[in-house]
Amino acid sequence: MRLLKTETALGANKIAVKTLFDNDDLIKKTGIEYIYQSDGSTVALALEACKKVESQVDKSLIELCILVTQTPDDYLPANSITLASQFGLSQNSFAMDISQGCSGFVQALCLIDKLSASYKKILLVTADRYRSKLNVIDRSTNAVFSDGASATICEYDPEFGIVYEDHYTDGSKRSLLYQSVKNEENNGYLYMAGAEVWMFTRIKVVPQIIKAIDHCKKNNLHINGIYIHQASRVVVDGIKSLLPEADKVFENYSTYGNTVSSSIPFLLQDFPLNLEGKNSVNIFAGFGVGLTSSVIIYGRKNG
Repeated sequence: MRLLKTETALGANKIAVKTLFDNDDLIKKTGIEYIYQSDGSTVALALEACKKVESQVDKSLIELCILVTQTPDDYLPANSITLASQFGLSQNSFAMDISQGCSGFVQALCLIDKLSASYKKILLVTADRYRSKLNVIDRSTNAVFSDGASATICEYDPEFGIVYEDHYTDGSKRSLLYQSVKNEENNGYLYMAGAEVWMFTRIKVVPQIIKAIDHCKKNNLHINGIYIHQASRVVVDGIKSLLPEADKVFENYSTYGNTVSSSIPFLLQDFPLNLEGKNSVNIFAGFGVGLTSSVIIYGRKNG
């Protein structure tokens, strides 16, 4: 599986965090001065990203469309079906949704890597409008989340793919990051226990990334970049402080805020994959709601 091109779209309304919370320490902690909000639908935001890759792919060759979102416009049909129609994909294409958050892009890549030999080209789309879920007085969420989307074109290439993957899933920690359909739970708003989720990244996510780095060292794989979910400064800096190869961790949370499933695609847009060299690989780490964490090594399959 080869990732050909990634493009993104951001909510059109740029909002200064200081206009929401008069707290300089909060901005220093998150590293996020501006967040972005969309007034439109999730599919509209996704379509904006898709149109940016339109000139770079023959849409008639796209046989699978996967949309990762936790802010669906419709409970049914699947939002990917609406997106496929509006983007002009063939009616013979296969469309499906994945309801996952900050781990979703990496987990979707794991599925695509196993499916890519069966489809000519695959369109992987992420789109989340978390700002529609937020309580305006909740600093832990309202000061970090932005609405964003991405579109990535993938195709089968036997030389490239996922050479290592590691997953963690713990539904018993559901109460640390959730939005319930029952309004009696947090009045229906998104809830995030920031300190506990931060500890999760240190206790579970960091060891996963270190294992992936160790795998690269043992197998003489050269790491060109480490793409981790852009939760906030405190999370990214906390992870980097515990990692070997920390200088290879990319970051752009200060530019876009936390765009949930689209944060790693925004990194890929700003820091394109480097696969030069015989043993070149890159590490992706998505983590969050679930609680879940997925870490993969992507690169040349045969060294």
